Amino acid sequence: MGTYEPFLRNFILFSEMSDSDLIAISALLESSSSHNGEIIFMQGDIGNNVYFIKKGKVKAVRNNVNGDEQILEILQPGDVFGEVVLFGIDEYPATAIALDEVELVFLSKTRFKEYFTANPQIAWGMLRVMAKKLYRAQRKIENLGLKDTRARVATLIIDMLIDFGETENELVLDINRQEMANYIGTSRETVSRVLSDFKNKDIIEVNGNRIFIKDFSALKEWT
Repeated sequence: MGTYEPFLRNFILFSEMSDSDLIAISALLESSSSHNGEIIFMQGDIGNNVYFIKKGKVKAVRNNVNGDEQILEILQPGDVFGEVVLFGIDEYPATAIALDEVELVFLSKTRFKEYFTANPQIAWGMLRVMAKKLYRAQRKIENLGLKDTRARVATLIIDMLIDFGETENELVLDINRQEMANYIGTSRETVSRVLSDFKNKDIIEVNGNRIFIKDFSALKEWT
């Protein structure tokens, strides 16, 4: 009898599968790795694979006609990306870039569809993945469309603290000030000014790419 790597249960898509199902799908997976700053795939590339992050972080970005970058989301271990190619979309709608040393496993679109046809119970996992993506998208739309820049920055800090914080009060950013600005639809100068304002109000402490939240309640009031 075959085996599977325990990390597969970290993925929502696979979390409720039986051991036998995980053994079967593990046999279909391939591995790859990417270095910090390396492009995994480009916006507009033909979408052949669905990717699962085993280690590291990945940012998904789009570029507008002027070449400006908009960060759509930052993905971490346990996240899936490129899954839209399973639903009739032939091209990747965004560029995926490694934010550090990244280890991935991936499944070809053809193999995934064949497995799905034979094992329709995986649909529940896929629905949970899509629900998580939808929630993130709704949060981002709300942050961009309904909040001023201070609220956007505060919300971004809190969201990243929840997702990537080293402790309940400390966050090490994988993105710079310009990328923070790209993420929330504002300028680098505005982000720096808001961070300085929060620092002067004794809400946060900033040291390079490290942010320590000194007064979480006060920060939350700005969201």
